[in-house]
Amino acid sequence: MPQKQTDKAKLMISIVSPDDAPILANALSEETRSLHFTFLARGTAKSNVMEYFGLSGAEKNIVVSVIPESMERRLLSVAVNSLKLYLVGKGIAFTVPLTALSSLIADAVVADKVPAKGGGKMPTKMPTANKYDLIAVVYRQELSDAVLEATRSAGAVGGTLVHARTLSSAGVEQFVGVTLGAETEILLILTKRELRNDIMKAAQSVAGLKTDGSGVVFSMPVDALVGIGTTSDEYREKTEEE
Repeated sequence: MPQKQTDKAKLMISIVSPDDAPILANALSEETRSLHFTFLARGTAKSNVMEYFGLSGAEKNIVVSVIPESMERRLLSVAVNSLKLYLVGKGIAFTVPLTALSSLIADAVVADKVPAKGGGKMPTKMPTANKYDLIAVVYRQELSDAVLEATRSAGAVGGTLVHARTLSSAGVEQFVGVTLGAETEILLILTKRELRNDIMKAAQSVAGLKTDGSGVVFSMPVDALVGIGTTSDEYREKTEEE
């Protein structure tokens, strides 16, 4: 007999206003057991286009949630409807795969899941699957303007900045012959896959390890995305049926 497939944990990342962050965490937790972390960030926009998308320089919260993979579509739908992400400027939510996780956390999230509550139509497909990537650029804080300009020129339409610090990395620094900056910025850029390489090359040209930015650039696949105009009608509640 074929072995029964077991559920797995997945990562859901949401970029929303500080007021909406606890609303989102509570809404997801009402559906199933899930683990949430949040931290402050800010938008990078200068243009009217980015103001339109709600990604301006205002303070943002990044909410990182560990969720059961089997409920990915349902929880994205909950995010859309609880925060009205189908409206311009309300934020975005997307999922990325996890390759490993603490067994205790994984068991808490996926074992004997709390049944999903009614309210809202379950989507039948993931409309934006495998079309997007999340790029992370880590670089010296003083080069923010140059990095933003370079990535915009390569097609990035905005991003989210997180202030960070580089911790003990002596082994890597000795190997590559570069001293990493202590005070750093992390620029997170959500982009269509066909633009990924151009944006990464542009960031690398001004903030790579062998530049004044002494930075690192990497990307990860996005499985599904909702918000900023990408939301499928399948993710919205059919209010006329309620």
